[in-house]
Amino acid sequence: MFSLSKIFAYWFKLNKKLRFLLVGGGNTVFSFLIFTIGISWLQWNYQVVLIITYLLSVNFSILSMRSLVFEGKGNLAKEYAKAAFVYLSLLLLNYAFLFLFIDLFAWNEIVAQFLYTLLATISTFVLHNKFSFSSAKK
Repeated sequence: MFSLSKIFAYWFKLNKKLRFLLVGGGNTVFSFLIFTIGISWLQWNYQVVLIITYLLSVNFSILSMRSLVFEGKGNLAKEYAKAAFVYLSLLLLNYAFLFLFIDLFAWNEIVAQFLYTLLATISTFVLHNKFSFSSAKK
């Protein structure tokens, strides 16, 4: 029988990049689903949906990345603030990217967001690893 401590012991034996792909992948699917529902079903403007998506997903993402990927051991408030800064920066880049591809090049909102998500994934790992959770156990 598996105990929670054995599951976590096994989990943290996995490579950090694999943990990031699994946890970040789940977070990304959740965020993209919110974005897609807002655009397709609710037919809201992409700027509104983008803000709602970030508001709903960022807190969960920060806490799950800190605890399940980077094993955050530093000051929670400090690491949270640094990660929130990363996500705010990514939100601004996301908005600029969507403006360029949706408003100027007339791309589909979901396609444009999907492309941004692919491009932002590597940046997110690097920024969290080197900045947000840099005090975490290596």
